[in-house]
Amino acid sequence: MEIQQSKPYADFITSLGWRVITRSRQYYYLKRLPLVGALLKVQRVTKLPDLTSFLALLKTERVTRLAVEPDARIPMEELNAWIRKIPGHIAVSHDPFLPTKTNRIDVRHDEQSLFHALSEAKRRAVRRALKNHIRVIVGKDIRSLIRVKNASAGFLGCITTYGLDKLWAQFPPDHKDTLLAYTARDTVVAGILLLYWQNTAYYWVAGATREGKHLFAPTLLVWEAIKCAKKRGATQLDFVGVWDERMPNQNHQWKGFTKFKEGFGGKDMYYPFVTAQNI
Repeated sequence: MEIQQSKPYADFITSLGWRVITRSRQYYYLKRLPLVGALLKVQRVTKLPDLTSFLALLKTERVTRLAVEPDARIPMEELNAWIRKIPGHIAVSHDPFLPTKTNRIDVRHDEQSLFHALSEAKRRAVRRALKNHIRVIVGKDIRSLIRVKNASAGFLGCITTYGLDKLWAQFPPDHKDTLLAYTARDTVVAGILLLYWQNTAYYWVAGATREGKHLFAPTLLVWEAIKCAKKRGATQLDFVGVWDERMPNQNHQWKGFTKFKEGFGGKDMYYPFVTAQNI
């Protein structure tokens, strides 16, 4: 089960003004939008809903828009065959709300093997960050993380961190960590939010100032996140989204951080998505 199907995440969605509907031990997320009607999100479910009961739910809740983004174990063909049975008056989204591809690192190996799985450039960057006296502190400092993320995103920073404090509040202490990179002057120049659910550590949010990037703090942070995930008992670290070559016309701005994420020895994982021709 992925984190979007966890109780803490469902509580977070509720705090944002959505209604959570539970069916067959799976969460669906409903929100009524002005002029648009009701939007229902079915995200990272491990089994597609029974069509008969699901159609009844759509009718009862007067759903006008539907987004279906299942777990990676559901084949694309199965998803699109299921989507074709949704009535035509319901607008099915083919613009994903969640990433359609991610990259995951198997952290079960010993630390030396994990370090050697990094690309040569990433290993060199870790060493340079240490030489630059960058140190990483693992803790629960969500405020400092939000500040550095806002700073890294410029004038749109507050948009990138919207709801992050509410998300933090819903996860128990042993299901979350902040990793902050400090300079020799005790200035925070980069940070990561890790969330843990079942056997996966999620690289949920990351940000770095220009100085932090110059000092190679982001690379050292990921290396420390790998070790932190392992210490927490996770078997994998999920980068929570990379550019998907199956959708070449979308998310071009992701190519930069995708190249960064691909240097840590992980493997790509693909999710099924609704294709436009099946709507």
